[in-house]
Amino acid sequence: MLWVGITLVGLAVAALNVWGTLRIWRSGIYERGQLVAQTAFIWILPGAVIAVVSMLSSDNPRHSGDSTSANPQDPNADAMNGTVGHDSH
Repeated sequence: MLWVGITLVGLAVAALNVWGTLRIWRSGIYERGQLVAQTAFIWILPGAVIAVVSMLSSDNPRHSGDSTSANPQDPNADAMNGTVGHDSH
C-alpha cells in the first residue's frame, strides 16, 4: 500500500514539472541556454519548479525590479527611452 502513495506523489511531482517546463519554454523571457538550465534544474531538484515558476508569475519579469519602468517620471526613465539630452516638454 505504501508504494501506491509513493507512486501518487511521484506522479504529482512529475505532472508539476511538466507544467512548469511548459510555462518556462512558453514564457519567451529566457534564451535557449537558460531554458535548458532551468528545465534541468526543475527536473533534478524536486520542488524547484515552484521557485522557478514563481519568478514567472509577475506580469513583466524582465522589468519587475526596474524602477524606471515603474516610475516614468524618474530622471533615469529618459535614458531607457532614448531621450537623454532632449527637452521633452
